[in-house]
Amino acid sequence: MDNRMIHFYFLALLFSPCCVAPVSETFTVSVKSPVSVQRGHTAILPCWLTSSQNAEDMEVRWYQGSDEYDTPALLYKEKAFDYSSQKASFAGRVSFGLKEETSGGLQAGDVSLKLEKATIEDIGTYTCYVSSSVAYSSASVSLTVTETGRSPLLSAVMKDDNKVNLSCQSDGWYPKPELSWSDNKTALTPANVMFSRISAGFYSVHSWVLVSSPSEVSCSVGLSNEEPKEARMRLENPSSLQEESGSSAGWVAFGTLLVFMLAAFGALYFLYYRKKGNKSGNDTTDGANLTNIPEENEPLLSKARQPAALLEASNHYGNFTFI
Repeated sequence: MDNRMIHFYFLALLFSPCCVAPVSETFTVSVKSPVSVQRGHTAILPCWLTSSQNAEDMEVRWYQGSDEYDTPALLYKEKAFDYSSQKASFAGRVSFGLKEETSGGLQAGDVSLKLEKATIEDIGTYTCYVSSSVAYSSASVSLTVTETGRSPLLSAVMKDDNKVNLSCQSDGWYPKPELSWSDNKTALTPANVMFSRISAGFYSVHSWVLVSSPSEVSCSVGLSNEEPKEARMRLENPSSLQEESGSSAGWVAFGTLLVFMLAAFGALYFLYYRKKGNKSGNDTTDGANLTNIPEENEPLLSKARQPAALLEASNHYGNFTFI
């Protein structure tokens, strides 16, 4: 055969379609980041191949951080999950998920990670690494785990010049929450906002502010992009406390005093008739002596013997109402 003919056949074989790698074997990994999830809930870390193709024959590796390639959260290869080198903290909590309900899963190139019962320790950066026999690609997803704390607790201490020192505290947040004060929807500047770490790594926040009364003050605590938790307190004007004591605490004091007065009158009534019955057997002098006994001339309910509750009711007190 002519050498030119051999060369022609060689070129034809080299550039024939059977020897050119299909374009579908090249791909790029795409992700959606960041991802946020409530502690204890399920998180989906989206990851997919932009050149849509079947990923069932590929190797998919999800690992946390930059140095945990050899201890992945999830490893899929040879059409099965490989748990031999899986990081222990992810055992029983990971699988493939869907980046959206209409996704076709692995057959459509969706290799998203489904992480159940998310914990604070799961926070970090995750790498989605996909490889085939001829190509590979990777991308990273940032995961944040949040925890909603308890409703704020308000407390108040009366100061001079109609001032009230209000304190607000709330526990069990992650990450650090935002705290704000307002007086009838007008923002207040707190004296200080302090954070501390409590059990399980959660945050506690404490703040206080000095306000004038009367006013209606609220303290709101929450995470960004979430509805905050709020506590409100209505502070009454101290100048009206005397009137309020006559209509609220005063009624309590009056009722208590009335009971003691009735008891005193009953005792006097009993003693009077008992002595009247004894008069028939005694002379006039004896009767006079009876009425001059010092102990019986003293009032049965002297001021010194009044209950502490009656005396306290007349003192100055603060009027705070939670709303």
